[in-house]
Amino acid sequence: MTDRPGLTIQRDLDDIKIQVKKELDTIRDLMDSFGYRNPAPNWNTPFQIHRLRRALRIHYLAMKIRDSTPQSPSMRNLSWDLQNDLDLP
Repeated sequence: MTDRPGLTIQRDLDDIKIQVKKELDTIRDLMDSFGYRNPAPNWNTPFQIHRLRRALRIHYLAMKIRDSTPQSPSMRNLSWDLQNDLDLP
């Protein structure tokens, strides 16, 4: 057992972070294309886009908080490092 988190777990977290950033960029593009930030009288952006963006932001911030907290000894006992990628099924 080592003090570092397992490589697969870290890779999964990194993939999730990248996916959340892509989703936020997509939502930002949708909001711009619908004129979300435009206070025109014909403003017609669905409220669901705003709710989805807020939910993704909360999820992303929760992941950042989780990454910033030190790992407890019991979690360190559960983590492992793979020697190489050949060990993966």
